[in-house]
Amino acid sequence: MSIPQTYTATRVPLRERIALTIVAAMKPVYFLLRHNRTCWRTSQAALSEMSEGTLGKDLSNFLHTNGLQLMPRAEFHDVYHVLFGFGTTMKEETCIQFVPLGNGRRSIPYLVTISISIIFYPENWEDFYKAFCIGRSSNKFHDWDFEPMLGMRTEEVRRRIGNH
Repeated sequence: MSIPQTYTATRVPLRERIALTIVAAMKPVYFLLRHNRTCWRTSQAALSEMSEGTLGKDLSNFLHTNGLQLMPRAEFHDVYHVLFGFGTTMKEETCIQFVPLGNGRRSIPYLVTISISIIFYPENWEDFYKAFCIGRSSNKFHDWDFEPMLGMRTEEVRRRIGNH
């Protein structure tokens, strides 16, 4: 997970700083567990040149708007943001973890993130459950390779997922 620029400000609440510290500490573990996953060959610059309305162009716009870069071996994470409409606030970043969980994704980093979220953000449990239900009610997508779909219309990919 990239830490959005909005969290680099000096007035981040203590619990968010703690949560971000834990997530940042998990990042190397996450990438170690994903060492066998292939990085996309499509560059961020190539995404920006894709046609309007395609998954690639919408992903490029999302990354640009939020000051983010593609995360090697975890490009799908930002695709989830585009497909499910979640932003980059702490609450939205947390909700986006529950969507694939509901879709059947099980991994140590996801389960750690979910656990931290439940402990640190009890006021968001209802939103977490709604995000989980989005994943549960969708066609299985959590193991899709989205790179071949970058040239497709975003709405078509959403239709294939079956939740929009």
